Order: sequence, then C-alpha cells, then structure tokens
Amino acid sequence: MKKLYIMIASLMLIVPAFTSQAQEQDDAFAVWNCVKMDKSLGKEKEWNVGIMTEYRHKMHEGVSKMDQYFVRPHVSYKVLPWLKLQYQMDFAATSSGFNWCFLPEVSMTHKVGDFTLAFRQRALTTWRVKVRTNSTVLRSRAKIEYRIPKTPLGVHVSTEPYWCDFAKDSFAWFQKLRTHAGVSFKIADDLTLTTEYGWMAYFNHNGQYDRRIYDDHVLYFTLAVKL
Repeated sequence: MKKLYIMIASLMLIVPAFTSQAQEQDDAFAVWNCVKMDKSLGKEKEWNVGIMTEYRHKMHEGVSKMDQYFVRPHVSYKVLPWLKLQYQMDFAATSSGFNWCFLPEVSMTHKVGDFTLAFRQRALTTWRVKVRTNSTVLRSRAKIEYRIPKTPLGVHVSTEPYWCDFAKDSFAWFQKLRTHAGVSFKIADDLTLTTEYGWMAYFNHNGQYDRRIYDDHVLYFTLAVKL
C-alpha cells in the first residue's frame, strides 16, 4: 500500500509541470495543489528530510492558468520535543520568471489536550533571476489545531503576516496577511489529506491596506506522505 501512496504522490509531483504555461494575470481566485514526502532519521527520529512540490493556478475567463510551480527540498532537526529548526530552498517557476527562494525557520509547538498550539518564524529571501534582484521578508505564523477524538479528522486555523519587507530600493512594515482555515483527514498512518481555504490581504509600502489590489481567495489541497 505504501508503494501506491508513493506512486500517487510522485505523479502529483511531476504532472503539474507540464500542464500549463506561465502567463500574466490579476485574478483573485486560485487553487494550490501540494504534495509533501518526508522521512524521519536518527536514533530518536530527530532528523527529517523530504521534498515538497506545489502547483498554483488561477482561473482566468474560465480557464486554469499557472501562477507558480515550485519544488522545495528540506532538512530539519528537532532540538527539543517542542522546538524544531528547518532549512528549505525553492526552485520556482512563476508567471513573471524563475525564482530561487531560501527559507530558514524555527517552529515551536505545545499540546493542550486535543489542541496543538504552534508558532513558526520564517525569513523568506527571494532571488528573481530575470531581473537579478532579491528581497527578504519575515513571516510569523500562529496556528491552532484540534484533533477530533476517535476520528481521523482535525480542524485548524492559522494567520501569517508577512512583515519587515526588505527590497533593494524600498522597505515596508507589512507586505500581506495570509489567513487559513482547514480540515485534515488521516487516510492511513503514513498518508494525510488536508483541504484549506485561504484569504490574503495586501498592504502598500506605508503599511496600509491596499484596496487597489484584489485579495486572493485560495483553495488549498495537500497530500502528505511519510516514507
């Protein structure tokens, strides 16, 4: 059965790269499809290595067009049961060109009964190959998850501001705010499917809500496989 999970995940990793071509557009509704595969290593399983891919597409005049496709390998180390360090790198094709992204992060979790409280701090640096510019933004995500007793279901909400946006010739306290609400379904011990709704609001370089930009409404599907 595990071989079947890996085959399905591998197809989802590969197929999206050939399904569409990048095009400029300003639509507000998007669908993100994500696959994660990871494996724990070490005597106490304190190390984790894996890969993630995400294919983002928007609806334009009833037709799906690619917004972004990236592959993200990662390695993480659990310093303490509640503290984890992780480093990731994105190889991304977007509607405006090819990007490299570097994502060091630290995450903390705390369980209270069937609830899990989590905080994640990232520093996202994006190198835009076409225009040869880079920028760095801090991302601080707070998340609450509730595992429904005696069921394979869990529900969660999260909010994540993008702030302290350092670009070549500009600086902004806030870039955008991402808020998610979702449901996860544990299909098997090593296979989980998560569905989320996400809303993103944008801010201008004065830190004020920017009404000139459409807010993005996203449906997010994630298949997570443990090897």
